[in-house]
Amino acid sequence: MFRKLLFLGVLIYTTIEINNVTFNGGLVYVAVYSNEQDYKNEKAFVNFILQPTNATLTHSLDLPEGEYVVSVFQDKDGNGKLNEGIFGIPTEHVGKTNYSLRGSPGGFDKLKVPVNNNSKKLTVNIGRVKPLGII
Repeated sequence: MFRKLLFLGVLIYTTIEINNVTFNGGLVYVAVYSNEQDYKNEKAFVNFILQPTNATLTHSLDLPEGEYVVSVFQDKDGNGKLNEGIFGIPTEHVGKTNYSLRGSPGGFDKLKVPVNNNSKKLTVNIGRVKPLGII
């Protein structure tokens, strides 16, 4: 374990804040990605599940300094997976760092946020995805 921590370098105590959660609306699944390849392959650096006790949830963890994408969905029907409708548009509430919930979220480079001594909080707003052209 000690060798692994040395390899990772400095760990930053980081808080993930998830907004617009539906109280008792299903478990909240969170995945944290540390690079573009793992994001594309849906291989999370860290993942965890939160019980929705408030409209805003926070979870703290230690992350190595770097850039990350946090991806979240609230599993309203309790099946353990993100449900999608026509054209792959999620039918459950979702969110990602730097994503406005309009159209496609984009790739890792668009969504990534830094974690360092000056930036220790990652914020994700969840909700229904609005396809482009729909108000």
